[in-house]
This record gives sequence, C-alpha cells and structure tokens, in this order.
Amino acid sequence: MDPLLKMFHTLSGELNKIHKEACKEVSVQQSTIMHEIQSLSEPSMQETARGVGMDITTFSRQIQSLVTSGHVSRKPYPGDRRIQILSLTELGESAVSQIDEEIMIQLGRSLSDMGDFEKEIIIRSLQQLYKNMSKEA
Repeated sequence: MDPLLKMFHTLSGELNKIHKEACKEVSVQQSTIMHEIQSLSEPSMQETARGVGMDITTFSRQIQSLVTSGHVSRKPYPGDRRIQILSLTELGESAVSQIDEEIMIQLGRSLSDMGDFEKEIIIRSLQQLYKNMSKEA
C-alpha cells in the first residue's frame, strides 16, 4: 500500500476515534450536523444537509432525533413555510462546547511531545490541505 494512502486511512480512523470519544450525548453524525448548524446563520434543512454531505432522507431522521432530544430547534421560514430553519438550543450549544473541549484536549495530547515550530508547521500544512481540498469540492 502506498505510504500516503496508509497515512490517510490511519489518520482518518484516529481522528474519527477522537470525535467518537468526545461525543457523550449524541452520535458523531449528529455532532457534525450540530457543528454545521452552529457555523451557519439559521440554515435551512437543505443547506445544512448539503454542508455535511448527507442525503436529505437520512438527514431528516437525524434532525428529528436531535429535535426530540432537545439539541436542535426547527421553525418554518417566514416567507415559505415549506422551508425549515434550524438552530441549536441551549442544550445543543452546551453539547457542541463539550465536544469541542474534549477534542481539543485529545489533540493537545497528540501534539504534546512536539515543539512550537512543529505544531505551527502541522497547523499551517493542515490549513493549506483544507484550502486545497475545498477548491476541489
């Protein structure tokens, strides 16, 4: 196996493991949805589903679960009641904060034996990788 491909799969698995361990109240998918809702300003269901790359049927089930658990609220758009607008509740905001905090702790542990220069190089490289990948999407 190509070393870059092996690194991709290994790193993807490790990052997913960190995300999974940070999610106490919700699933990784639901956490990703809540982060997307938080990053947008009152997004629609369709806009959020597109942002997380999920088909609308699966997304609708996840949103219903998040509404039922009290993490997300949904209201009709004033100009077109067929469009549903999403927002995080206080419980949802709290869950996102807890998940972010736990992820940062885990990432901090992963970077703990590196010097400041190495950390800076990794952060800049990841930012450039993200920028390049965003162009392709």
